[in-house]
Amino acid sequence: MEILMEPRFVDRAPLQVTGMKIITKPMSPEIPQLWPRFVSRIEEIDAILEPEVSYGVMEMLSGEPGGLSYLAAVSVAHAKLPLPEGMTSEEIPGGPYAVFEFPLADVGSAFGYIFETWLPASDYVQAASPIFERYNEKFDPTSPSSLVEAYIPIRPRSSVA
Repeated sequence: MEILMEPRFVDRAPLQVTGMKIITKPMSPEIPQLWPRFVSRIEEIDAILEPEVSYGVMEMLSGEPGGLSYLAAVSVAHAKLPLPEGMTSEEIPGGPYAVFEFPLADVGSAFGYIFETWLPASDYVQAASPIFERYNEKFDPTSPSSLVEAYIPIRPRSSVA
């Protein structure tokens, strides 16, 4: 099945998130295994901005081929210190993003399409900020048809030196 997705473009404000982080590889089973551990501890986090909304924040690690930092998180008004044990807080930079929406069951093929087909053919390159998934209040992790939003930080290709 060929995936054809057209993104919507948004200019996001910076986003402060707090959650649990692992170092893993893309599409690792460790990622879905992290979520129940994190969800069971959400009540320990103060100043949550979007009840029932969560974020998966991803950043490839330089110097570690295929290494991925993955943070299961919620948005917060501020990182209240001290953070709950085993948790971290990060600010996702604001700026322009291409936003793709797809069913949970298609997450692997969707990211393949975004990075292997859409991005190379677009007028954009990936900006140096984390990628993140947003799971809204209707998201059901047990339903393969539940929708995921992927936010890809972008900048115009013409600005590449």
